[in-house]
Amino acid sequence: MPIYKGALAQLLLQIEAAFRTAPAAAAFRVPITEYDVQRDARRVANNTITSRPGPNKTDPGDPIIGGTFSSILDLRSIGWWLKLLYGAATTGKAVTKQPTTVTGVTLQYGLATNTAGDGTLAFLIAGTTLSWKTQGGTTGAPQDVSGGGTFSLESGGGGKNLIVTVDAASLPVGNASDTDIAVSSTLKAHAFPFNLTDRPSALLEEGHTDLAKYYRSLGMKLKKLSWDAMALEQNIAGELIGAVETEENAVFDAAPTSYTALRACAGKGYVWNGIGAGALGTITGATLEVINEMEGVPCADALEGYGYIDQGDSMIQGTLRTVWKSGTLYDLARAGTSTRLRIEQAAVSGADTFKLIHDIPQIEMVERRPPIRGKSGLVADVSWKQHNAASAPIIVLVNDVASF
Repeated sequence: MPIYKGALAQLLLQIEAAFRTAPAAAAFRVPITEYDVQRDARRVANNTITSRPGPNKTDPGDPIIGGTFSSILDLRSIGWWLKLLYGAATTGKAVTKQPTTVTGVTLQYGLATNTAGDGTLAFLIAGTTLSWKTQGGTTGAPQDVSGGGTFSLESGGGGKNLIVTVDAASLPVGNASDTDIAVSSTLKAHAFPFNLTDRPSALLEEGHTDLAKYYRSLGMKLKKLSWDAMALEQNIAGELIGAVETEENAVFDAAPTSYTALRACAGKGYVWNGIGAGALGTITGATLEVINEMEGVPCADALEGYGYIDQGDSMIQGTLRTVWKSGTLYDLARAGTSTRLRIEQAAVSGADTFKLIHDIPQIEMVERRPPIRGKSGLVADVSWKQHNAASAPIIVLVNDVASF
């Protein structure tokens, strides 16, 4: 009797245009290290009394789909999970050089209309304004950034916008400019939204190619995605919910697209407040978890499984571990002071650096007094979560994939 082998299994993914409706037969093969998404038959007990011993056979129920998965944090294929998690991304151009003279400004990404090459970012103390000029272009209208926040700076001639985040307290004390702001000609910047719009759904197919058995699920949505930003092995873990599963004898896509995996490396990323190095202290651990509050709803539509998946609020949260020092992360938490948090994970591909960036304008933290263990320095753990702010979190994936 043939035996199923995990080494020959694959997971295919394709975004649906409509909930629980199969898309065209083209899919992406995404890496997995564990896939535990199950069909729960939800059979119903039959307690009818009979003259014979033993329970009756259960009656058919309404099956549902759900479970967990884990994978390496591949900076190419992660884009598909992020699309399910946040929604469709806007693809622009990556900015590979941050300003050094214009302090207090973080460059997030450029719109696709930007000209590749070195642009100019200029700050004028009169009016507290920033302006942007692409390579070979003209300077766009200056914007007042005295209040801080996120801005879209437009180069002259329309379009060619640069998305920036400003910390007003850290701006230069005089006129300043950086003329070497490099806009990449090859690297893409995929900017994912963070809002209350219903998330997309997908077809996911667990394929056992050795025995030609394929378990195809429709209406799959991503309830949760998490990872340890400081772990040596950069992995993701997720929780899925779906509408219906069928067992097929033919693969959904016999020639799926797959990417050469590029795993994020803990040594190539960092955690900080997006403003000044060391402002949060020495960070020794960081986790991030994104939760979409989703609940499957059976509908009176004669369809098996969920006819609708209700989505509530969304939130980003996690934990931070820091060496206990005066004036840094623990003191902010103790005082109930919100702070900006920027978590980057990265890996090098040739001359390029791929990144996954979460720039969260305001987080609140809950402190816990560190225990004394031995005579060495103390380590403090705090939990954190994103809260409402004037600017929404910015989530950007930088890689060489054309679009998701």
